[in-house]
Amino acid sequence: MALVTGTPIGSITTQEEIYLEGAPTIFIQDYTADPLNNPDGDGYYWGMSGTSSYPVYELGCVTDVSFTENITFNDVLCDDLGVKDTVQSRNYFEFTLSIQSFFPFSVLRHLIKGGSTPTDSAPTSKFGLGKINNAQAWMVYAPKVYDEDNGDYVWFHLHRAKFTDAFSINMTFGENWTLAGLRLRAYVDSTKPAAQQFGMFGRADASVIT
Repeated sequence: MALVTGTPIGSITTQEEIYLEGAPTIFIQDYTADPLNNPDGDGYYWGMSGTSSYPVYELGCVTDVSFTENITFNDVLCDDLGVKDTVQSRNYFEFTLSIQSFFPFSVLRHLIKGGSTPTDSAPTSKFGLGKINNAQAWMVYAPKVYDEDNGDYVWFHLHRAKFTDAFSINMTFGENWTLAGLRLRAYVDSTKPAAQQFGMFGRADASVIT
C-alpha cells in the first residue's frame, strides 16, 4: 500500500545526484570530414579524428558558454475551443561563448571569419580580413568530464554549424582581451537520420550505464 504522500505508484525513474559544472571543451573541424563514429554501434554519428586534410581546432580559454535552441511556435486555434495545441518546428541550435585565447592565428582566423590562411614568415604571422566565406561550415564536438577519477563525461556533437553574428574584441584596462559575441549555430544536416539531423547529446559513465 502506497504511503499517503501523493507519490505515484508503480515504476518511477528518479534523477541522479550528479551535477555538471563549468564549460565544456569545444573542438571544431570542417563539416565535410566524417565523424569518428560514422556511425557507432547504436547508429549515432559523433566524435572527431584530426588529419592533415581535416585538422581539429580546439578553442582556448572559453567563457560565458551557453547552449540554446531556436523554435518556431504556431498555435492551433479553434473558434469554439481556443488554443487546442501548439505546433513546434526546431530551426537551429547554437553555442554562444567568449574566448580569451588569441593564438595561434590558424585558429583565431576561423573564429572571426578571416579572409585568408595565415602566412607565417619568421618572426611574423599574418592573415587577411576580407569577405566572409559562406561555404565554410564546422562540425562541433564539445565534451565535459564530470568525474575526473573515473573518466565519466557528457558531450554534444553538432554536424553542421557556422560562426554567425558580429564579434567584438574587448580590450579593458587591467583585464585580458576577450573575443566576445561568438555564435556557433548548428543547422540541419539532411544526410543524417531524422532524429539526429542537428546532432546528438551523449553520456559515458561505466558505473551507472550498464
